[in-house]
Amino acid sequence: MNTTVSATAALPTSIDEVLVRLNGILDNALRQGARIGYFAALYERVTTNVRRALVAGNMFQDNARMERLDVVFANRFLAAWNEHASGGTPSRSWRAAFALLDDPGPLVVQHLLVGMNAHINLDLGIAAATVAPAPDELQALWPDFKAINQVLSRLVKVVEDELGEVSPRLARIEEIAPGLEDRVFDFGIDVARDFAWALATELSQTPPAGWNAVIGARDAIVADAGRALYPLHGIPGHVQNWIRAAESTDIRYNIQVVAE
Repeated sequence: MNTTVSATAALPTSIDEVLVRLNGILDNALRQGARIGYFAALYERVTTNVRRALVAGNMFQDNARMERLDVVFANRFLAAWNEHASGGTPSRSWRAAFALLDDPGPLVVQHLLVGMNAHINLDLGIAAATVAPAPDELQALWPDFKAINQVLSRLVKVVEDELGEVSPRLARIEEIAPGLEDRVFDFGIDVARDFAWALATELSQTPPAGWNAVIGARDAIVADAGRALYPLHGIPGHVQNWIRAAESTDIRYNIQVVAE
């Protein structure tokens, strides 16, 4: 387990600091052959692309607000990982994701999906409501909220294609179950985005004293959804075994493919 960052370490305050922290996790995962590198690699790519959009200045209506959202959002994952790596107890949603890290059974895509489940379905809504806590502020955030999800959507599609190098039979799943691959990956795009926005909306309409109850209820739901991703709901067990039999077991190599 990576214990190089303590649970009390200061969290980033800028997108550049987020990238430094993500690359630290990614580098350690590559050295150690640790599966946390799968999600860290995907997330570093997402954050890098958000940063490029901020530099270009042609995607978001409010770049300063979007950087705050990105940092608050990323810090949810970083704090959860710090807590886990230090032997603490992160949210139930992240516990469901981290519980798979020492298990050789899940596919690479399952590690990505269970991380996306925790981060989008729970963390994104909390981050949006934190940056824009009042209902009118949250409504003003909506166009940029959609835009950042477009960045994620594009990258997930790219990674989906690249995973064929790690898991060649995953690329052939359409031959067995037409439409299934899209349904699996789209979980993190439209449905999760709307689920996150619903949480942000509920929080914006809830007094601060009631946030913990709302977040706790959502955390339980998202954790259950994460546990349903292994085995992958909707894909027969024998199909998952068939995919797994041809998937690369070289964790370092797999991380590099996701990180490309």
